[in-house]
Order: sequence, then C-alpha cells, then structure tokens
Amino acid sequence: MSDRPALWFPLVLLAALAALTTWLDFEVRSSMTEAASRDRHDPDTILHNFSARQTGKTGAVELTLQAKTLRHYMDDGSTEMEAPRVEHRDAKGNTLSVRSDRGRTSGDRKTLEFDGRVTLRQGGAVKSPATLETSYIKVLPDKRFASTDRPVRISAPGTLITGHGLDFDMNARTLKLRSRVKVTYQPPGRHASNTPSPAPRRPDRSAAGRRAG
Repeated sequence: MSDRPALWFPLVLLAALAALTTWLDFEVRSSMTEAASRDRHDPDTILHNFSARQTGKTGAVELTLQAKTLRHYMDDGSTEMEAPRVEHRDAKGNTLSVRSDRGRTSGDRKTLEFDGRVTLRQGGAVKSPATLETSYIKVLPDKRFASTDRPVRISAPGTLITGHGLDFDMNARTLKLRSRVKVTYQPPGRHASNTPSPAPRRPDRSAAGRRAG
C-alpha cells in the first residue's frame, strides 16, 4: 500500500544518522582513548545527557540529537544510545521527530536501529500531523530502505492504520504493510453531523392548568 502520512519518517532517520556519524567521527578522532584495546567490546567514549545540534545555511538549528547515554565502541566502531531523541525542523516550521528507548548504529554506518517504544511524529506547522508507533525500526541508508517485523500503528487526523510488519522503499516512495492491515477512516465532525439534536420538550399545558386551578 502507499500512504502519504507515513512517507516522511525514514528521512528523519537518515538525517539523524548523518549528524551522528559526523559528530562521532570528530569525537573519536579528538579523544585521548586511541590506546584502548580493540580486542574487547568496551566503550571508549561514554557521554551522559548530551545534546548535539546541526544548523543550516541561515544559522538556524535544523537538527537536534539528544540521548540520556551514548556509548561508542572502539573494536567495531558501533554506537549505542539510551533514550535517543531526534528532531528535524524545516524553514516552514514543520517538525519531524523520533523517540525510542534505545538506538544503535553499526560501525560501518550502514545500519541504524531504534527499538523499545519507538514513536515517529510529524508536527509543527504541518497541516496534517501524523504519528507512527512500533517497537523496532531498522534503516539501511545506502539502500534507502526501512523495515520492521513488529506491529505498526499509523495515526493521522481522521485516519488510523494498523498492521504487522512494514517495508518502506524511499526510492520508489512506497510503504507496504505486510499483514493484518486494518484502516479506520472517520471524517472530522461525522458524529456531530449524523447525531440528531434532541427534540425540544413541549410544556404540559394540561398539567399547568391543573396546578393553576
């Protein structure tokens, strides 16, 4: 299936990967931990409660990456994050954000994963905010492909889509829910327009007359 509200979410992940890769490469090159053993899977860099920002041509902040904890491993070059949060803001004020319990990048930067409670949200000034929720997302930036084998929930004003498993091909701009797909559509104001107003109560003239008498 093809679904417009969900087409934005892998773009945030790719932007997050690019920013994270640049920042980590700089940190590792400038650190004093080059002597760390490459034979053990021990972190050579650990950061707590950090925030990294990337600005655009005008100097405005376009991308923000935050995490409770970040660990970089020298042996394989991988990175692990606790409670990562990524937000991208464009010139029009539209925001795209990703939150999850955990995040990981492979040493070759060819794989990015978010797991736990994963929420991807489109908001800000956008006319049609949308949210994608799942428990795992895997992105292959070089192939421009994202997927999950977990239950997925996509919600937008008036629309709710649920399914099991998802494949997103950014080159073809197609989103495929693998199975158990259910779409619920509810136009705004439908309940209000279809629900009849209660008829006005008429005064009981006979009862009023009896009380007057």
